[in-house]
Amino acid sequence: MTENGMEELPGLSVFFKDGDDVYHTYSSYARGAEELLTTYMVLDLTPKGRNESGPMDWVKRHDEYEDSARARS
Repeated sequence: MTENGMEELPGLSVFFKDGDDVYHTYSSYARGAEELLTTYMVLDLTPKGRNESGPMDWVKRHDEYEDSARARS
């Protein structure tokens, strides 16, 4: 748990199963898994990049746009 004020944070964990045993072999959080996310790679090639002022501030859910009534129709 973190106290940075964010509800969701990206993360990646890798596990290995050997019979009945499960091993946690790797974890990466925050920006450590960006190489696996194609969206980041494509945005990084554009002139403005991600155009971020904070982590993932470019992400908007369908109901968070200014004209959300039109987006629902």
